[in-house]
Amino acid sequence: MFGGVITTLLLLALVAGLVIYNKKKIESEGRDFDRNEIIGEYGIEVLAISILLLWIVPWGLFIIIPVILLISSVSPAGRHSWKQFTRTRIYVILSLCMVLMAGGFIPVSEPISPSQWGEPILKENPNAPIYPSGNQYTWVMLPSDGGLNVEIVQSLKLRIPHQFSQLASASTSLNLADIFNMEQSRLKQAVELLDEQIVLNLDSDEMNLVEIISADKHNYVDSATGNEYNLDIRLYELRSLTLSSDIDGFKVGEVLCAASGTWGGELDLLVIVRPISHSGIQQDRFAETLVSQWISSR
Repeated sequence: MFGGVITTLLLLALVAGLVIYNKKKIESEGRDFDRNEIIGEYGIEVLAISILLLWIVPWGLFIIIPVILLISSVSPAGRHSWKQFTRTRIYVILSLCMVLMAGGFIPVSEPISPSQWGEPILKENPNAPIYPSGNQYTWVMLPSDGGLNVEIVQSLKLRIPHQFSQLASASTSLNLADIFNMEQSRLKQAVELLDEQIVLNLDSDEMNLVEIISADKHNYVDSATGNEYNLDIRLYELRSLTLSSDIDGFKVGEVLCAASGTWGGELDLLVIVRPISHSGIQQDRFAETLVSQWISSR
C-alpha cells in the first residue's frame, strides 16, 4: 500500500502546486483569485476527485479519463471550458499521468514465500522487464520418486501503476499482460530451468504461450484456515516453435497463472510451469495444493 499512498500524495501535491502557483500569479497582477480560472469551472475539484477514485474504480486510469472526457463533452459548459482551456488541461492531464505512471517504478514488497517450499533457488530474474517494478522468487519442485512430475514455481509481487484499488486489479493486470504479451520475458527463466530437468532440449527464445479456453476464476481453499478464495487465473499451453514445423509449435507443457490484487497498487502472482509429462495436467490442472499453500502464506 505504501507505493499507492506515495503516488497519491505526489499527484495531490501537483494539483496543490498548480493552485498555489496560479494564485500567486493572479494576485501579483492585482486581481482576485478564482480557482476556476486555472482549468475551468470545477476543474481542480474534478482532478482531486479523480485521483481519489484511483482507490475505488476498477481499471483505474483507463476508466476514469474516458468517463470524465465523455461527461465534459456532453455538457455545454464542459465543451465551452475545453475550448477556453484546451492547452492547459492537456498539459495538466499529461503531467498527472506521467507522475502516476512513474509510480510504477516504486519498489514493491517481497513476494509470498510459503515455508513448505523452502528457500527459493533464485530471487531475481534478469529477463524481467524493468517496468513496472517487481520482485520474483523461483523454486524447482522435484518429485520425491524421481519421476517426471517436475514443476517450476514462481511467486511474484508486481506494481500496478494504473490503479490503487483492489477491485478487479488481478483480472485487469492479467488482461493487460495478455494484450501486451508481458508474460514472455519472465517465462524465459522458467523454461531454462525446466529444460535442465527434462530431455526435450527446449529453446527458451523460441517458445509461445497459447491461452487455453477456461474459466477466468477458480475457487481455492486456504490449506491453513479452510477459507475459500476465488482467484483470477489464466491457463496456457507452452509450445516450442523449434520442435515442430507447425506454425503454432509443439506443446511441451502448461503454464498456470493465479493472481490476487492488494490495495495500493500491488499484485501477487503465482506462475506454475509443468512439462507435458506431468500427471497433474490431467489430474490437477489448477494445481490445488501449491496454490492453496501460497494463499495460506499471504
